[in-house]
Amino acid sequence: MEIYISAIIYGFSAAGIFFMVSIPISIGYGLMRIVNIEALLYYSIGAYVCYSITSITGSFILGAISAFIAGGLLGFLVELSLIRKIYKRESMFTMVATFSVLMMGIGVIQWLWRLDPKPVSTPIARVISIGAMNVPVYRIIIIIIALISFIAIQLIFNKTITGKALRAGIENRDDVEGLGININRIFTRTFTMASCFAGLAGALNAPLIMVTPYMGYDMLLFAFITVILGGLGSIKGTLVSALIIGQVINLGGLISGNFSFIGPFLIMFIIIIFKPNGLFGVKSKSLGYDE
Repeated sequence: MEIYISAIIYGFSAAGIFFMVSIPISIGYGLMRIVNIEALLYYSIGAYVCYSITSITGSFILGAISAFIAGGLLGFLVELSLIRKIYKRESMFTMVATFSVLMMGIGVIQWLWRLDPKPVSTPIARVISIGAMNVPVYRIIIIIIALISFIAIQLIFNKTITGKALRAGIENRDDVEGLGININRIFTRTFTMASCFAGLAGALNAPLIMVTPYMGYDMLLFAFITVILGGLGSIKGTLVSALIIGQVINLGGLISGNFSFIGPFLIMFIIIIFKPNGLFGVKSKSLGYDE
């Protein structure tokens, strides 16, 4: 029983990483119809920036903050130079364009940091004893940060003028711009914000894995499963699906190492059969539907 409880807690922390990595993908396609695969580059850059800053200063907190900023800054530059020019292009075109950015980014990472894996020390080595079970405090911190991120994004989209203008602009861009609102500027702000969370996810995951040039590429499938399972454009759906995927991987690993890999695909396959739009997905113009 203690082993299963420990696996569940580890599953929640893994879900927190999946959720933050998937935020820019969910927002990108669900709200802007951009298949922004390059979001996984922000995740990788966040991990490397965290590694570099932590190595120089000895402060993981400073490294995580720097990763958050670096992810947003890189997302801002990519949005201005590329994404803004392909908002109205077909989904397949955006997928190829953003995938090329990811691959070029991996090449830059290899040039700057070389190929050898980089270790990042766990910032908090303390554990909490629950009966005979020891739970790492750092895992709990990841869960808390992910929940705070979810609440912050929900408040931004549902309680702020920017969030309401963004949703209105997706459905009827001309009417929103007719009110004097610069929808491109709102898209840029939203894209940058989402990229920040991907960078933070890379920093938080860095102490749990070795930082490598292809870590973003390795995360790609799990991020897309999380977004598709939850429903494109649904932040709540992304969180719920991340929780499911995290538990399937960790609890499935107790059954079989192979199941921890194929389990998320199997769950996605079963749910999509009964709910083609995902758990919380809806039909809307932002997803290519006419009605």
